[in-house]
Amino acid sequence: MGRTIASITQTWQEEEAALNRFKRALRKDDQVILDELLVMSRLHLAEASYASNLYPLDMYLIAILLEVYKQLKATQRQLFDHDQHKDQARLEEEDVFLKLITNYLEVPREDQQEEKASPQEEEELPIAEPESCCSYSDFEEAP
Repeated sequence: MGRTIASITQTWQEEEAALNRFKRALRKDDQVILDELLVMSRLHLAEASYASNLYPLDMYLIAILLEVYKQLKATQRQLFDHDQHKDQARLEEEDVFLKLITNYLEVPREDQQEEKASPQEEEELPIAEPESCCSYSDFEEAP
């Protein structure tokens, strides 16, 4: 007995042949892209054989969309990872900068040491009272 339904590979080849006139009308760059999309649709021929309720072209378009979406997600993950590494490097640079500033502020400089020494010297010096010609007398105390 012969088959009553064409295999998925045969159906795909018929659909690809039907697209040849359209493909020839495209620019060379677009022809290359269409070929890449058709290759993507071939990647899921085995899965498409289980979707007998869909039209073959619909299945190929879904397969193409699936592959393109996988590439998009992979690119997004790469960008996200790259941004995370970039952010991590920026945070590490900020940490180093903050540590340098903190160390700079904590280490006493020569001019700060001199400033600290001068108030101590003033406390150690004896305070001389001003000499005056007048003396203080308490009027409430009578002799």
